[in-house]
Order: sequence, then structure tokens, then C-alpha cells
Amino acid sequence: MILVNSVIEVIGKFEDKHEIKNHLYSFIEIEPFRIYNERIANEYGEHLFSMTFIRPRTVVLTQRYPHLQLYIDSISLRDDLIKKMFRENLIHDYQVSEPIIVEEPNA
Repeated sequence: MILVNSVIEVIGKFEDKHEIKNHLYSFIEIEPFRIYNERIANEYGEHLFSMTFIRPRTVVLTQRYPHLQLYIDSISLRDDLIKKMFRENLIHDYQVSEPIIVEEPNA
């Protein structure tokens, strides 16, 4: 499994996770990166994707990709979305961690 964390500073101030999530999703709902991750969540489980809110404007997205190729295929989609979010003045900053390989325990 490949794990990636993204720290995003959103323009505006938000009271809770639902408010900032709704704000972001209203912008990215039909974006290829969101659609791609949604397909993975539908196939492998929504637990692979989570968001942590840090008041008033920061979110940490945790994205877990079950296979290396799924992660590799996400990179250009994420990069395109980041560029668009900056162009649309939706965010102040978007930092992506290096991918972390998480070994699954043998079942």
C-alpha cells in the first residue's frame, strides 16, 4: 500500500470539517482526480481516504493506494488539480508528502 498525505491551506475561514469539505467538494466534485479516487474508494473501501481539519483553513488529506500503479496513475491527476486550485484562487498552499510504502501484515 502507498500512503500520501497532503496539507492544504484553503482561502477563507471555516468553523468545522463539514464546512471546509463542502467548500472544497463544490469545486472538485467533477474533477478527474476526485473521480479517480472515488472509483478506488468504491472498489477497495472508503477507509482509504480521510480528511483531518485544522481550524480555521487547513486540511490534511490522507490517501492510501492499494497498489503502486494506482498511486502512479494518480500523480498527474493530482498535479493538474493543484494547478487549477491555485488558478481559481481556492488555496494558499498545497504540500504533498513523499509516498510512504506501508507493508501489509500477512493475513
